[in-house]
Amino acid sequence: MLEKLDNNDIDLDEITLADFNQLSQQNNSSESFYYGLYCLYNNNLKDANTYLLSAVNSTEQIEASYFEYLSFLGLVEVLLYDSRGGLNRCYEASNDFSTIPELYINLAHAELTLGNRRRGIIAIEQCLEYNPKFIYKKRLKECIGKRKANHFKKINHRKSILGKFLRKKKNQCLANTINNILNDMLSDKLELYIKQNS
Repeated sequence: MLEKLDNNDIDLDEITLADFNQLSQQNNSSESFYYGLYCLYNNNLKDANTYLLSAVNSTEQIEASYFEYLSFLGLVEVLLYDSRGGLNRCYEASNDFSTIPELYINLAHAELTLGNRRRGIIAIEQCLEYNPKFIYKKRLKECIGKRKANHFKKINHRKSILGKFLRKKKNQCLANTINNILNDMLSDKLELYIKQNS
């Protein structure tokens, strides 16, 4: 299971929710989305859920941004409620709109949070397949490693204990890497939004 998001990012320390309120007083789906991301970044999951749900409900399903909003809402629901419905939202978003890497990172994060390492790795592999020049590719590949076939393998007791230890280390590496990548992506999105709307 993943721990809550850990934000040690210095760049966003000065940004507050008031900064978003100063940008515009309009209530539209884009602003709700970024308010939700800001709350997610600061581990305020209940408010993130409220804002992201508002963004999804006020966006039509034919818009490309709908799937991004839906994916982040699904991730928040998984983090907040351990919700299979949230996981389904992440899958729906990534299946219908497969070119945004964040959708797969959200899906992998949700799967890892629910304890599904194998499906989390599959989501990461899909992300790298659809986005071969993804800037976090090297970090993700290091944590996933090469996947081996499980058949024709004899394991003695000592190797079994070592294998469990190594799997636990790999799980921690993958969870930390996904957490860090999600934080970096949130930070970048929020900074860009503030710059564009200042």
